[in-house]
Amino acid sequence: MREIYSKILHLIEAEQLGAYCTVVETKGSTPQKPGSKLLILPDLRNVGTLGGGCVEAEARRQAIGLMQGGVPRLLNFQLDSDYGWDDGLICGGNMKIFIDLPKSEDEAAMFARLQELNDEKVPLVVATVVKSDVDEVQTGMKMIRAVNNERVGSLGNAALESEIESELNGVLGENSPGVFRWRDNDVWVFLDPVQPRPTLLIAGAGHVGQALCHLGDWLDFDIAIVDDRPDFASTERLPEANEIIIGDIADELRKYPINHLTYVVVVTRGHQHDEEALHSVVQSKARYVGLIGSRRKIKLILDDLMELGISEDDLARVYAPIGLDINSKTVPEIAVSIAAQLVQVRNSAKPEIRFDAQPARMPSVKLSTH
Repeated sequence: MREIYSKILHLIEAEQLGAYCTVVETKGSTPQKPGSKLLILPDLRNVGTLGGGCVEAEARRQAIGLMQGGVPRLLNFQLDSDYGWDDGLICGGNMKIFIDLPKSEDEAAMFARLQELNDEKVPLVVATVVKSDVDEVQTGMKMIRAVNNERVGSLGNAALESEIESELNGVLGENSPGVFRWRDNDVWVFLDPVQPRPTLLIAGAGHVGQALCHLGDWLDFDIAIVDDRPDFASTERLPEANEIIIGDIADELRKYPINHLTYVVVVTRGHQHDEEALHSVVQSKARYVGLIGSRRKIKLILDDLMELGISEDDLARVYAPIGLDINSKTVPEIAVSIAAQLVQVRNSAKPEIRFDAQPARMPSVKLSTH
């Protein structure tokens, strides 16, 4: 998602046009869910996916046509045999896909601010008009509403914006994108929650830590990795890491600003280091704490920590043995099992986030349509 937003901004600044496609609503069995995104670049390369297959191919064909001077458009796909699919994807469901063509300076400012807020770990919702039969509310108008009491852009109607305010806590708290219908379906607004990119804090830069660094970046985590060995904790071995910390592992973990957006993985090179590292983070506010090792080793470590005064409740938070059980044996398999569990936990999280009642407007950023 971050890559798509960044590329949209670059395209607008370079005065180039791309087609930004978003699944806004689904019913029944479909290859993707609301919020899935695809950006078609001027050279017709893709970033992201709408699920592949016939739906993506048809959406892509129509989007490329709109790039030749069209306007934003909402597409409707009924996935049944009447549509003539020829690749076996007859799911029986329905998908609505919005094709946007961002190109104005106002939109560039919005996407720039979106990235800044995401970097600052501020949760927000992007509201986009995907269908309108009201003159002042035009298809393609956008607004950002962030939990730091900031609003960027406009949907063209104060009453519409006010009613959307009442929906935002549910959308963001449930992390559930969807369409808000206004005035007997005269206006459809897609509400897309953008959660802050979480941090994967890896204790140990050995083989498993290195593999997790690669996977974590691909899975949209910021990566921080800690080790006391400069030859292991290096940019050459860990090019995807956002932050490499060299020092005593337990000490550095205690100093790290761990919060509810932090996922901690303890994969150091030995029993003693693992125990010290876990001791440093087990009482933190981390969303996830995982410990690698055999069941015997884990029991010994947890027993030791209990003797040191760590409560059973704190120890019960630890995912150990770490990772989903896929009978993994090799380093890449172990890393995949851990990464899968991280995604499972992240996607099941429902943060308690509240919007203020009276958002601050930013009059310098008024969004127009195409």
